Amino acid sequence: MSVKSPVSIAPPAISAPVMPVRIKRELGVIIGLWQRDMMRFRRDTGRWVGLVIQPMLIWGLLGAGMRGSLTLAAGGKASSPFVFYLPGAIAMIGLFTSIFATMGVIEDRQHGFLQQVLVAPASRAAMIIGKALGVLSVALVQLVLTIPAFILAGIDLASVAWPLLLVVFVFGVLAVTALSFCLAWVVKTTHAYHALMGVFLIPLWLVSGALFPLPAEGFIRWVNYANPLAYMVDGMRHACAGGLYAGGAWTPLTSVLALVGATIVGLTLASVIARRPITAGGG
Repeated sequence: MSVKSPVSIAPPAISAPVMPVRIKRELGVIIGLWQRDMMRFRRDTGRWVGLVIQPMLIWGLLGAGMRGSLTLAAGGKASSPFVFYLPGAIAMIGLFTSIFATMGVIEDRQHGFLQQVLVAPASRAAMIIGKALGVLSVALVQLVLTIPAFILAGIDLASVAWPLLLVVFVFGVLAVTALSFCLAWVVKTTHAYHALMGVFLIPLWLVSGALFPLPAEGFIRWVNYANPLAYMVDGMRHACAGGLYAGGAWTPLTSVLALVGATIVGLTLASVIARRPITAGGG
């Protein structure tokens, strides 16, 4: 009598979770635009490095010219003009990077590339996030290039609150990029964008505390409550002082929270503005 062998039942194959199609589309647009900005950076590295050299020259000239003339509330190394002006120079690098990168939005619109992105099955928010991440990646490379300036300013690199500086820089760049994107979307030409840059973005940097301590009251103080560059400069000044700068306008936590809020508001506003229809010749 033959004995039947037991039938082995294989366990059901466990398939890997499938990413929803919508998420794949969103990530595709984000990664594609980020890669495009990285390709531009590699092909035109000299242009982006130049955006570091100019603020560093301004920093050096201000530090040397104001030596012995600038009196600040905080004592010690924190009161050195080179240390005081360094956060403003780094903020200028982030500002210039966002301005020139978002200027590409106008150029992409004129050459028809932006129209191709808009017909893709992805949201406008994905387009903006991809652009913002590209700008941020370039800005982070530029931040690394400024490290020798810390040494020249007499700052001990081990004493810098790098996590605070990085967080403030990242959200500061994202907030300014979102603001620059909004301006680039509504104007029709790069000439108009340059005009807005000169009367709106650059003045925001001038009154951000980059050149002089923020007043305790008055019109400039009220302007800076809504100025992300002011929180960016103040937060980096705290970081350069080891985590807490005696002459700061706000606490480090206030600066971080304000920049996170400005980033969320800015990206949301950019997503809303980006719903406006555009033509090949303008906005």
